[in-house]
Amino acid sequence: MLGSVLENPHVVRAMPNTPSAVGQGCCLFSRGTHTSASDAEVMRSMLGSIGTCDEIPQHLMDAACGLACSAPAFIYMAIEALADGGVKMGLPRQLAQSLASQTVKGAATMVLESGRHPGELKDEVCSSSQATITALHILERHGYRNALMSAVEASSARHTALGASLSEGVV
Repeated sequence: MLGSVLENPHVVRAMPNTPSAVGQGCCLFSRGTHTSASDAEVMRSMLGSIGTCDEIPQHLMDAACGLACSAPAFIYMAIEALADGGVKMGLPRQLAQSLASQTVKGAATMVLESGRHPGELKDEVCSSSQATITALHILERHGYRNALMSAVEASSARHTALGASLSEGVV
C-alpha cells in the first residue's frame, strides 16, 4: 500500500521485545525491497541502543518473534514461580524475587559471555545424586522443555496468522 503513495519506499519491519525498555532487549529487523545496506546500518545503530539488534530475513521474522518477543513473558512467569517456591520454603518474598531474578540474569549472562551450550552449563550444576539433578528430573517429568518449546511454536504460529490477517486486511 505504501508503494501507491511513495516511489520505492524504504520499509523496515522491526520487532523489539519488552526488555528493550531497560536497554537489555533484542530487536530483530528485516529490510523491504527498496531498503539498502546503508539503511540497515542506520537501523542497527539506532536499535542497538536498546540491547542487541539483528537483521534477519523476512521469512524468519514470525519464528524469531515467537521466541524473542514472547519469551520475556515466559521468563517473567519462571521468575515468579521460582520466587513462589522460595517463599514456600520460608524466604521473604522480596528476597526470593531478587534471588530468582538475579539467578536468571546470571545464567543468561553465562550463556552469552561464555559462548558455551546451555546444556553443558546445566550439566556443571548437576552433581551425581544431588539436589539439582533431582529437581531437573521433576521438571522433565512435568514437561518443562516441551512446554517451552510448544509455547514458542504456538507464538510463532500466531504471529504468522496475524501477518496473514493483516495482509488480507482482516484483523
